[in-house]
Amino acid sequence: MWGIKINRFVILVVAFLIFTLGSSTGTAIEILVQPGESIQAAVNNTSSGDLIIVKPGNYTENIIIGTQNLTVTSESGNPEDTIVAANNPNVNVFNIRANNVTINGFKVRSAQYAEVIGIYLAGCSHCTISNNDLSENYLGLYMSNSKNNTIVDNKMSLNSKYGIQLMHSEGNVLSNNSADSNHHGIVLENNCSNNNLTENMAGSNAGYGIYLINSSSNNLNGNTISKNDMGIYLTNSNLNIILGNNILENIRYGMWISHSNYNRISGNTINESNWGIHMNSSDNSTLSGNILAFNHISGLSMCPACDNNTIFDNYLNNTFNAEVGNRKNTWNTTKKTGINIVGGPSLGGNFWANPGGTGFSQTAPDKDKNGIADIKYNETNFTDFLPLVSVSNPEQQAPSVENSSIYLINSSTDLTNSSTDLTNSSTNLTNFSTDLTDVTAPKTAKVPVTAKSSSNEDNTTEKDGNQ
Repeated sequence: MWGIKINRFVILVVAFLIFTLGSSTGTAIEILVQPGESIQAAVNNTSSGDLIIVKPGNYTENIIIGTQNLTVTSESGNPEDTIVAANNPNVNVFNIRANNVTINGFKVRSAQYAEVIGIYLAGCSHCTISNNDLSENYLGLYMSNSKNNTIVDNKMSLNSKYGIQLMHSEGNVLSNNSADSNHHGIVLENNCSNNNLTENMAGSNAGYGIYLINSSSNNLNGNTISKNDMGIYLTNSNLNIILGNNILENIRYGMWISHSNYNRISGNTINESNWGIHMNSSDNSTLSGNILAFNHISGLSMCPACDNNTIFDNYLNNTFNAEVGNRKNTWNTTKKTGINIVGGPSLGGNFWANPGGTGFSQTAPDKDKNGIADIKYNETNFTDFLPLVSVSNPEQQAPSVENSSIYLINSSTDLTNSSTDLTNSSTNLTNFSTDLTDVTAPKTAKVPVTAKSSSNEDNTTEKDGNQ
């Protein structure tokens, strides 16, 4: 009997010790890093679920993270006072190799090293990179073979290559980031799919604001893309949704779509570039609800190899609205009730205006007041059978040019305070350099410049330090 009781007691003690040790092992801890101490040393002593808080100061080191579920954050949340600069030219500043890692609130610098990346994610998922300044590096942020990560509220400026680059990565969210004054702003390359790019700013990049290469089924929604050489460039990229973006004052093209099919391009404002949208060898896409206004050479151009695209309910107000290479595209949808882009009661074709107020849709008759012209609109290589006209009491405000001194008032001819001579924008055209680094090139061009396809110059070699 006593033996049985002792055995039971031993079993209970062993069970208690196992439970206690297991509980202590799984308890997350908080590690505070002071200036003069090492963030990497703190990382090396972490377990899953731990939190590292970094005090304001300057830290010179390269940090490799292999611990799952780890958070590394600045105490202040202010990137300006917590700076991490590279110490080793062969390792990126933050090199993440684990899932569910959060990096928040740092200014990340490559120091004097030419090809160090600010934050590099390799084969990671469910990581969060937020509120960091990733400027003045080779690449601000580089993601390879990673999925379902969140990149939000970061600044990537003055990087010698790109602000953000994704390779072979899917299901990621890039939101409210600023990618300015890099070579390209945001680049998705080689089988990047199902990524959501929302409300980012890509401006004043020497090359392209947003660049998709061999990347399909992505969403670009509500981004502001301005003053780049080219706003959005898609090549060999299909089934993307480009929705509600402001694409303004880009030097050559607001948007270039090359060898890319089945894309939906809707609700975008594309103003004051040389060409608004250019399509090259691209088929079966839908362009609807876009505003293409005050582009200096043409609003929409399509090469002879573009077939079976549908273009309707767009507002075009350019000196020359459309250059079209064949008659194999459709320029209106079936007439039906619905508020169109200029507030009329019917959906059908497009609104054809010009800055002088004498465009077809500005002068065409509409006896039954249904917002559809009584006659079709014929141009070289296309016919809009249901062109829109302005109505006296529109159900929505007519399109306007944002951030411009030019306003459209109910699609009428009232152009006020215009500082741009739009009537002569096709004259005195000067030669345009194709060098993407020449951001001082004029905003008019003599002939279209063929955009380059993906090349070695744009195929970044993965640089991952000691991987």
